[in-house]
Amino acid sequence: MSCFIQLNHYVIDGISVMPNPKYVESVAKRAGNVSAAIRISPHKEDEKKYKLTLEIQVKPVPRKEKEFFPYMVAIGGTAFFTFENPCPHEEADKALRLNGASILYGLLRAQVAQITAQSVNGQFLLPTLNFVEMSKEAKI
Repeated sequence: MSCFIQLNHYVIDGISVMPNPKYVESVAKRAGNVSAAIRISPHKEDEKKYKLTLEIQVKPVPRKEKEFFPYMVAIGGTAFFTFENPCPHEEADKALRLNGASILYGLLRAQVAQITAQSVNGQFLLPTLNFVEMSKEAKI
């Protein structure tokens, strides 16, 4: 069975973008800790609807702030998805962790880029994330 999802609506739950005071523009390679937390909640009454919450944090590795990205970022968002047809819970969870999280991440990434475009260290794009690998680690 194929489980096709549609994004209905999303909101930004919170955002923090702080310049890295030790940022050195000439450093060739950047490093940092990027983490993502995904929560999925089915609708209480409609088995086709789900809520996906994604929280992203970008923090420096201690004592490596010069090699870190130009900003420390914390952003969270919630997206509301509808499946075309009812989908078994396990398949719905997988589709949302892979596709839903990717969709929401792109939207949150764009917001960070827009905010930082007018900030002291210039525009910053959040690093890409591999939601396939994250799903394997979550064993779905």
